[in-house]
Formats: sequence, C-alpha cells, structure tokens
Amino acid sequence: MQPARRALNPLRRARLLPALVPLLASLGLAFAQAPSGYYPATAGLAWTYDNGETQSLSGPIETETGPRMRLTHAFDGVPVSEEILSFEPDGSVLHHGTAAGGTVMPYDPPLLVYPAPPLEPGDTWQSSTRVGGVDVTLATDVLGLLGVATPAGRFNALHLRQTTLTSTGGRTILDLFYVPTVGIVRFVTQDGTTIDLIERIP
Repeated sequence: MQPARRALNPLRRARLLPALVPLLASLGLAFAQAPSGYYPATAGLAWTYDNGETQSLSGPIETETGPRMRLTHAFDGVPVSEEILSFEPDGSVLHHGTAAGGTVMPYDPPLLVYPAPPLEPGDTWQSSTRVGGVDVTLATDVLGLLGVATPAGRFNALHLRQTTLTSTGGRTILDLFYVPTVGIVRFVTQDGTTIDLIERIP
C-alpha cells in the first residue's frame, strides 16, 4: 500500500461506496484520544438513508490474509453491492474489493479508507490501487467540524472531502459528514444531491 498519509471505488455507486463504508463512532468527540469503536466493526449494525439505501455490516469471514467484514448496500430492500473491509490492529480501515452482480473486483493493494483514529480537521491521506485494469487513487481531506441536522438527529460531524481519480481520466468528489461511533450522517454528491441518515440500528 502506498499511503501518502493515511480513500475509493471507481464504480458508479461509488459516489456512495467510498463512504458507504460506515465506519463509525460517539457524539462526544474527543479528538486527542480515540475512543474504542471509533470505526465500529460490529456485525448487525445498519444505516438507512433518505435515498432508499440501507447499509448493513456482517462478518467476520476468515480469509487467507485475515478476517474480513462485509458492508452490504441495498436499495429499497434489494442488495446491489458489497464492500469487503478489514479493521486493522492500529484502528485503520482497509477496503479490499467490491462485489456486485456476482462479480468480485479485488483491490490490489487494498485502499486505505480511514487512517488510525482519531480524525482531526486538517488531516489528509491518500492511497492508490488497481482494479479491473484501472488505476484508482482516493485522496481525503478533513475540512472541519460542522453542525448537521438530519432526520436521525443533530450531530457535530467531521466534514470529509473525498476525491477519486482514475487512470481513464475520471474524477469524482464526494463530501461526507462523519460522526465517530455513529457513522456517516450525510453524503453530498458531486451534483449537489444531499443524502441524510434516517436511522441507525442498533
């Protein structure tokens, strides 16, 4: 892996997939010391958004290179894709590939989705991978801390901007509003569409 410090997916649904990796955590944000579960990895967690998407976490599944969790994306109850994730001993989160329509697209090497916690305004990281013959680079900047009101409640959220670049000339920007121990409470896509969290279970 080649992190320039501490990334996502060239697929169309990757406008969510990057962050669709609800890697979550607590409203009482203590930036100086990361709480346990800053990026929750508990099977059974689920997040529902106002665009009809539900993300649910399952696993772990043992593989030759270690345990992996699966983040399933479903729209109106119909599963459409899965992300394969690992939660590393240092607290960082890696994205090992995506499965959709019966096809698995492995990332070689895996992408760094989140660095070791905690996140702080001013943090930036980047990593690159190759998938399906295409080189993909994901760069993320933590722009600040903002108040966000959603149907699921009001939060103090870290504003993350993810820029995905591909060797075919593609460029996608996705703004994420992430609350430690809660997860991503808002996505804002490149065309300005806002997608808010409705409910997290449990």
